[in-house]
Amino acid sequence: MYPITNRTTTTELKERFKINKVNFEEPKICILGAGNGGLAAASDLTIRGFKVILAELPEFKENIEEVQNKGGVFLETLNSTGLKGGFAEIYKVTSNISEAISEADIVLIITPSFAHKKIAAKSAPFLKANHTILLAPGNLGGSIEFYNHLVQSGGDKDVFISELECMMYACRKKDKNTIYVRGFKKNLGFATFPASATNNEFNKVKEIYPNIVKRNNVFETGFSNINPILHVPILISNLSNIDNEKDILMYHDALTKSISNIAESMDKERMSLNIASQDIKLLPMKNIYKGWYFHQGSRGDSFEELAGKNPIYYESKLPKSLNHRYLIEDIPYGLIPMLSILKKFNGQFSSINSVINMANVITGYNYYEQARTLESLNLQDKNKSQIVNYIKYRN
Repeated sequence: MYPITNRTTTTELKERFKINKVNFEEPKICILGAGNGGLAAASDLTIRGFKVILAELPEFKENIEEVQNKGGVFLETLNSTGLKGGFAEIYKVTSNISEAISEADIVLIITPSFAHKKIAAKSAPFLKANHTILLAPGNLGGSIEFYNHLVQSGGDKDVFISELECMMYACRKKDKNTIYVRGFKKNLGFATFPASATNNEFNKVKEIYPNIVKRNNVFETGFSNINPILHVPILISNLSNIDNEKDILMYHDALTKSISNIAESMDKERMSLNIASQDIKLLPMKNIYKGWYFHQGSRGDSFEELAGKNPIYYESKLPKSLNHRYLIEDIPYGLIPMLSILKKFNGQFSSINSVINMANVITGYNYYEQARTLESLNLQDKNKSQIVNYIKYRN
């Protein structure tokens, strides 16, 4: 068993981990979204000394009521993350989006991908060119989609939308104001739409996440999220375990050598974008994963070793339903846009296509209906060089 911060009473935790309220320095950070990732970011950044505004849309204000009542968030951490746990007394918790965004310098949007369009529309009147806006993560095409819907909703055309290639924390809620973080990614890729603004935005975000690294453009970040490459093959290859609601570990038990082989094949096809375009430079997914979790003990040369024996997954269970974000998010916002782009750029995609089709058959659901594609991003009429120019300069 790996040690975590022990949960004690509210009074004891507040006393033990009390945040010294002295001269908070800029930047002020607004976090939109009070799910697992939002609570992890709000508590971690607060404990590290930043002034955080935790915001939720009015229709989901029940997500923040307990945080408001208790005055903050309990953060419990696995020691290997390097993060300090404790009680984080959040500066402000609100469902007033205008107030939350207007007071902030950096706006972190930490929601599922299917919420990006709604968040863009709701926040359009308040997001301005002086804001640093970050999707954590963007998933493939997220920053482009967010920008398109923000502008369609009357928002500022001069804003820059940045994204991370994956969420910073591997975490879960223990209750409505307690979050447990077992993983914290280092060397997480960052890029901005348009890429011409990446350097400036990168320097701002690096103030709060010093371990991020720069990618050349948002195709590189979008293609560098390991979740669709691992989650989908694991689920569609463990149907009897899921259907029978078996209580097994997702990576330590359910990720086998054969499933690792499927992920390896998909990754080779993902990497074919390097050959298709000299403007996009992808690293092998195994290298990216090592960069994220080497500091927490991930070792090996295959996905089966790197993820299947990663110490942080000591309690990560296989879902007991296929109606899970590992499919309903990772396919339409990860694999399908990847397939769409690979087809346009004459890359390889047979394994990726087969996995998507198999998931459609297994679940009886057409993941293409809500998926991001070049068409949904309004890029279908551009040729390859025009698309690359667009993600560089937005023209």
